[in-house]
Order: sequence, then C-alpha cells, then structure tokens
Amino acid sequence: MMMNLGIVADEISRDFRQASQIGLAAGLRRYEIRFLQSGRAPMCDPAELLEIERICDSEGLEITALSPGLFKWTDSVEKFRKEMNEVFPRSVELAKRWNLSALIVFGFCKPEATEEIADLISSDNPPNWVIDSLAEAGAKAEEVGLRLLIEAEPVCWADTGTATVKLIRAANSSAIGINYDPCNVAWMTRRDPIDEFDSVAPFIANVHLKDQLDAPRGSGTPTWVVPGQGMIDYRPHFAELKRIGYAGPISLEPHIDGKLETILNCKQAVEEMWL
Repeated sequence: MMMNLGIVADEISRDFRQASQIGLAAGLRRYEIRFLQSGRAPMCDPAELLEIERICDSEGLEITALSPGLFKWTDSVEKFRKEMNEVFPRSVELAKRWNLSALIVFGFCKPEATEEIADLISSDNPPNWVIDSLAEAGAKAEEVGLRLLIEAEPVCWADTGTATVKLIRAANSSAIGINYDPCNVAWMTRRDPIDEFDSVAPFIANVHLKDQLDAPRGSGTPTWVVPGQGMIDYRPHFAELKRIGYAGPISLEPHIDGKLETILNCKQAVEEMWL
C-alpha cells in the first residue's frame, strides 16, 4: 500500500501560493486547509479561497480536508450555538464546493484549559451539554451528507483517543469519526499512545503526523521535531493503519518552521517509516 502524503498548508505558510510552491518543491500535491492570511477558513477573505481554487486547478493539486476550528475553544452552550449559526454553515458550503466528505473538528474546551496547562486537567466525566452538543452537531452534519472528524487536543474533552471514542459513543452518531493524531495524544499523556489504536481504529478517517521530544506532564507546549526523532515510534502506527486497510488522507503537520529543508526531512522520514 502506497502512502499518498500531503501537508497542512499553513504549516508551510498562510499564503497558499507560497505554501504550494514549497510543497511542490518537496513533492507534495495534497493540501489540508486551515489558516490563511486573512483568518481561519472559511471565516476569511473569500478572495483567498478563490485563489486556492485557481492554484489547485492550474497545478493539479488536491484539497484533502478543511479544519475550520469548530469546538476547539468552545466551553459553553452559547459559544456552541454561535459557531453552529456562523461557522458551521459556511464550513459546510466550502466543504461541498471542494468535494470533501468531512470537516475536522475538536472535542469542546475543558474549563480554564490553555495549551500550557491542559495536560494537567482531566477529561473524565464531560458535562452533558458537551455530549448533547456533539450529538446535535453530528445530526446536522448527517443532514448535509458530511462527517465530523474529531482531532484529539489536550485543551479539549476529547484529549486522548480513549476520551474521544467515549464522546463519540455517548453522542451516538454515525456521522462522527476521528482525525488520528497520535502526537497530540502524546502531548496530553507524555507517552506514545499505540495502545489506543484498536479502540480508535473503527473511527479513523484522516491522519496527522508530527513528533515531539519527551517531557514531563505540566511542562507546557512540547518541543516539536521531525517524525522519528521524538517520542512517537510511527512504524507500529503505520503497520496498524495498513492492517485495517486505511486509504484516507495522511498529512504532515510538523509545527516546526515551514522551510523546504524541514518539509523534505519530514517527508523522507515518514516515507521511510511507512515502508
């Protein structure tokens, strides 16, 4: 099984033209859209979205995913309602325009969580409004023929694979899946989460790849490194993805510096571990 690797575009640059030029120089033709110069898509200048489409058409590039940031910093029903009224419809419209089957979302913000201290805040016993809101969002997505793929993040109630699966099962929606990012889980747990794979496997529909140096819990934002140089051993993760026949998008999300040399190093490291 070949790996058709892509990248989250703003990991190179929020200017998509620059991102695609460097990405193409690294041999990458698949791009996930998140932040642009005027804001997070789709809540940005429409001209930037049209520019992305022009570049993709002229260069033969593929957009594989859209991450509008839904529910990442959402810590109340009121914020959920605002996002569903303002961000969700525009995200759906753009996803349809780009022939995407899903939106990448998050699992609602834990009380008073910041990226510096989130790994010290438990995600046990999420409040009912979180489960109800996720179920409602799943139902809305299903109505429009899309799925919502939760990306685990330390600041969210969905901060590990296990916590994410529990939320999905509690919401009881077939329209909710997982954007598999083992390094985000390692940020929360400070260990390689390969033991979670079997539980998350049925839900995986998108994959992010990055790596970090080991550090104790409560030590703040990780130090990001090229995959294979940190605490994640991706070989067993890749073996498991192959075992379940995963054929969806796999995107680099290095969190380093966006330079061509860095992107090439990440791409080479990942492809060698995939073999």
